Amino acid sequence: MNLDQMMDAWRTQDERPLYGVNRDLLQLVLRHERADVRRSMRKAQWVTYVTGAALALFAGFWLWVLSFKDEPAVYTVLGAVCVGTFALWVIALWVSRRRQFLRERSFGDTLQDEIRRNLSLVEYQLSFGGRISSALLWSAPPLAGSMMLNGLIAGINHKSPSAFDAGLPLVVVGSIVLIAWAGSSAARKKLEPRRERLRELLESLNAVE
Repeated sequence: MNLDQMMDAWRTQDERPLYGVNRDLLQLVLRHERADVRRSMRKAQWVTYVTGAALALFAGFWLWVLSFKDEPAVYTVLGAVCVGTFALWVIALWVSRRRQFLRERSFGDTLQDEIRRNLSLVEYQLSFGGRISSALLWSAPPLAGSMMLNGLIAGINHKSPSAFDAGLPLVVVGSIVLIAWAGSSAARKKLEPRRERLRELLESLNAVE
């Protein structure tokens, strides 16, 4: 039984809501659901870590190649910015996750605190991907870094830009915006009802104490 099923069952009780006598069960449900969310977030987190590290190493490789070539200093600067952009992307995600972890640890062991802990995680998910502005912000570093890296490789190989190269950034940016919009809409559709349920449950518990 998940949280939504429990609350639906409780609403059928006219006089004795089950949350008055099943606090331990409710805490177990909340912890189980939070653990599922964290596992999903850790998978996405490690995908970002691996992807960011691979892109930073790839950009570092081309920065190393520059040391054997007599190229303008602007290419060296561009290569260094690429490496820094990918590294910053990974570090920013780690800092964000760490802050959320510490925020959740600040809650106590009561049932209300357990609900607030889950509510905090839902709020974090919404702030991370529930708004298109946030989704675009987190997409900006890998997008900008990849474009700079593409330009760096083309410059080192003395490749003249074609019409395809000129139009590619527009296609990529448009795709990122579309994906961010679709992702944020899906996140809101999934998470906002859960946030309201948690708030409703917290208010109900506070009302009977």
